[in-house]
Amino acid sequence: MSESSDPSDTRAEPGPTAATADRHADDTPRESGSTAGTSGAASRRRGRYRPWLFALLLAALIGLLVMRPDVRGPAAVTARDALHTLAYDGLGLSPRQLFVWRLRVAGLYDSPLGRRWRAAADTAEPVAIGRQRVRTARFDNDTIAAHVYSASLDAGEQIAWRLSRTGADDDSRTRLYASLERRDGADDDWSTVTALAADGKADAVIVGRDGDYRIVLQPELFGEAAYRLAMATGGSLAMPVQGAAARDIGSGFGAPRDGGSRRHHGVDIFADRGTPVIAVRDGRVRTGNSGLGGKHIWLSGGVLGLTSARYYYAHLDAFDVESGDTVSKGDVIGRVGNTGNARTTPPHLHFGIYTAGGPVDPAPYLRPLPSLPGE
Repeated sequence: MSESSDPSDTRAEPGPTAATADRHADDTPRESGSTAGTSGAASRRRGRYRPWLFALLLAALIGLLVMRPDVRGPAAVTARDALHTLAYDGLGLSPRQLFVWRLRVAGLYDSPLGRRWRAAADTAEPVAIGRQRVRTARFDNDTIAAHVYSASLDAGEQIAWRLSRTGADDDSRTRLYASLERRDGADDDWSTVTALAADGKADAVIVGRDGDYRIVLQPELFGEAAYRLAMATGGSLAMPVQGAAARDIGSGFGAPRDGGSRRHHGVDIFADRGTPVIAVRDGRVRTGNSGLGGKHIWLSGGVLGLTSARYYYAHLDAFDVESGDTVSKGDVIGRVGNTGNARTTPPHLHFGIYTAGGPVDPAPYLRPLPSLPGE
């Protein structure tokens, strides 16, 4: 298929008409007051429990100090893991944050060793993840260091990883702290997105905000640890047009329409007429026909479509589903066409993503899916 010409010369916005926009406003997911109230009540309850949880943690740590030497080691590992689970689930502390708290309890927080350990991640030279990276490395017990792997990601992209302890270290009692962290700007502090388990299983996070992201690995003070970490970045949705790739996107998000009076709220993916259009997620479909979008489909997931983004497929030549049908990810739901205000343009799919905050750029979502090294 030939490369499309400048879309601003010949193509009009294939988005919803005023009637469709009204329907979209009804379809846009919003937070309900009851949900916010429930969240606030849960937060207050957790606040009441925190002093008791800290007391339990402290009692457990004291208990470890007075155990008999012959059982102290194995018991320490079991109790430590339980403490980390309790702190992460009950207090919202990451394992690394809990270790910083342990440094305070031990009186090492402001000591030269404590300061070096806390600063290690920010002074480490970050290694760019790129599309794909794998590294096998180790920490020696006579050094204080952290390993950092970084990427700048757009909302809708995905970062995937697989972390495992290696060699004789795979059952070591030394704890290896690993976390995914984010900051929104160069002057912002890093915040924890999630902890990484060193269980050798693949895991991933779809990022909800543009920003700088990093994976930080660091053993506890004077710890010795070896690991293998595979990482990859990419999109989070498969192409909604069968056989299409990024090169087939001919008109991007935000392009001016109608002399600049409005903006393109999606991307145009060009393909032959009749090419299958597929569902990018499980959900329910609603079909329609309008002057701008022509034959179009709204795909939504969650309960009544209120807990997820909604996906807009416009200018279809035909439907393969009926309004109200439940579909699975990968199902064919329609065919590429040029109905609506696209009848003077080559066949293409206008694909849009609408969240509670309005339309978002689908391009980061549609980048090639991440593939971990070794898969």
